[in-house]
Amino acid sequence: MRLLALDIDGTVVNSQHQVTEPVRRALIHAQSARDMRLVLASGRPTPALRHLVELLELKAYGGYLLPYNGGKAIDLSTGEVLYSKPLDEDLIPQLYHLIKAHGVSILTYTEEAILSEEEANEYAQREIDITGMPLCVLEDFLASLREPLPKCLAVGPTDRLVALEAAVKAQLGDRVDAFRSSDVFLELVPKGVNKGVALERLSECLGLAPRDLIAIGDNYNDVSMLRFAGTSIAMGNAPEDIQRMTTLVTKTNDEDGVAYALEHLIP
Repeated sequence: MRLLALDIDGTVVNSQHQVTEPVRRALIHAQSARDMRLVLASGRPTPALRHLVELLELKAYGGYLLPYNGGKAIDLSTGEVLYSKPLDEDLIPQLYHLIKAHGVSILTYTEEAILSEEEANEYAQREIDITGMPLCVLEDFLASLREPLPKCLAVGPTDRLVALEAAVKAQLGDRVDAFRSSDVFLELVPKGVNKGVALERLSECLGLAPRDLIAIGDNYNDVSMLRFAGTSIAMGNAPEDIQRMTTLVTKTNDEDGVAYALEHLIP
């Protein structure tokens, strides 16, 4: 058995946020005929992955989820949460005020909705479109939170996020990891949480070595996963520095790059 770890946005889905039929067929074939188990590793919250679980038949074949950039690991055959690491509660107000000071918006999640204290702006709307989840507007963000948060997402113009990323690392870098998953999204997660760590924990549970792992991704929140896997594949739409660090490079997500990799690059 091999694990095939897949980023979602910019990788499995195209620029219209759709899984094309060639990609769907290739991933079903990988599970049914090539003894691969799929791992969906994404910055998305768990609810925003449910339709992909159904579309790709992951429960039937025994796949796994690594939502929140690896903040959780879920065995889909049993529903068991294998690993979970939320942000410490005292960090939330510190992140909130830091984000506000940089003039960008803060989002977080429940199992049903995206939470914000602002109506959707153009940046938050992107996350709504990507996840398919509704936005719940809170009168008081900090006072309204009732459960541990796996991550916060800062959304806004790239230059402000770059400055915010530097500030988070300078002030809270011993407890928070910050990295951009797109030009307008800054992921804020507990220190040490990333796709690579989660994939390593999952492989240990399954008794697999890095040589048994294949990872495909396109952005900077995929780097840890790509470095850990024995075979790493960058999408053709990935930045050049990510393409240079991987074993192989496939076509873009608008050219069915995942299907091309499975059919032509992976023995």
